Amino acid sequence: MKKIILTIVLAVMASAYVSAEINGDGYYRVQNYTTERYIYVLDDKGKLNYQATSADLGAIELWKGNEKEISDPATVIYVTDLTGEGKSYDFQTQGTGVKEIISSAVSVYYYKSPGNYSIYGSNSGITKYIGDSYYSTVFINDEKGNISSSSNGKGYRWLFHPMTTGDTNYFGIVPELTDGESYYSSLYADFPFSTYSSGMTIYVVKLVADGVAYVEEVTGTVPNATPVIIKCQSDKASGNKLDIGGTGTAVSDNLLKGVYFNNTSTTHTNLTANDKSTMRVLGKLSDGSIGFVTSDETYLPRNRAYLVVSAGTPSQLAIKHISEYTAIESIVADSKAPTVSVDGLNLTVYGEKDAEVYGVTGQLIVRANGNGATTALPAPGIYIVKSGTAATKILAR
Repeated sequence: MKKIILTIVLAVMASAYVSAEINGDGYYRVQNYTTERYIYVLDDKGKLNYQATSADLGAIELWKGNEKEISDPATVIYVTDLTGEGKSYDFQTQGTGVKEIISSAVSVYYYKSPGNYSIYGSNSGITKYIGDSYYSTVFINDEKGNISSSSNGKGYRWLFHPMTTGDTNYFGIVPELTDGESYYSSLYADFPFSTYSSGMTIYVVKLVADGVAYVEEVTGTVPNATPVIIKCQSDKASGNKLDIGGTGTAVSDNLLKGVYFNNTSTTHTNLTANDKSTMRVLGKLSDGSIGFVTSDETYLPRNRAYLVVSAGTPSQLAIKHISEYTAIESIVADSKAPTVSVDGLNLTVYGEKDAEVYGVTGQLIVRANGNGATTALPAPGIYIVKSGTAATKILAR
């Protein structure tokens, strides 16, 4: 394993898609032409000093072979032509972008034969080229875009593979767990996706109550940065393919959160501490079923989802579909609790008092009139109807 410079190498990722032969923005993986190693973005920290010819080396790793990268979100890069003229580019991955990190766009040079790229960044009249540090750790300076003869050109050219659902550059889920019938994994990635392989179902968690995590399917395209649980029918990535890209509708009231990084490097420490009182991860329950459990790990793993719970929540949570949850439940025993009914998205509040309707995260959604008036709710989901000191939990669908 070798490490290379975050800022310039990420620029390489942008170069492939914006070549003269490929138009538009999209998702890619990047591979070194000589070493055949793939780029992994493992942090959002980095810096480059042009004058001193020095750089931060801790954010990127390269690995050979696609058995690992085929299921790793750290290898998927979104490229954007910033001007629409093919002159400057940005790319985003793992919740950040090269322009955000170094406050500068990047440029590329395409070699028609053999069809690969060099990448460079310029600042204050100084231009730097970069390659896989397997061959060299120094920058190559050449205002014409040529490679220094001292390196024989090795390691300074890159290939760019567009994301597909084919046999070479797809994204597939490698399951974490099985209950003996199906396979399961959590996922938190900075790209939108939908299921491609058959037998896959995507879930979010809408409610935690009475030792149960209630889930709901997400259909169509899942937006980027949406933590999910995925149920699969295969134990292999090739049987659990996702279709990368598209536009999806934001998922409301999802209790899952996600982590992009777990980097223990001395100069790039980027970790999310595991709070055993308020965090649960996908795991196997004592009865062998799949649910959410308290993790013994000190830090949360990268590109996985975790469940946010209240202190005092059981260490094991079974999973049930939201349709199994009782639609109306009194939260506070009070004779003055608001009497309500739900018909689809129409909420009716009886009694003289008006009520406030909140989402499960505590945000005020709408105010509802009493005396039998009907109020339209904005979307299906779990709501809390509060009147005075009493509250009622409802499910609208």
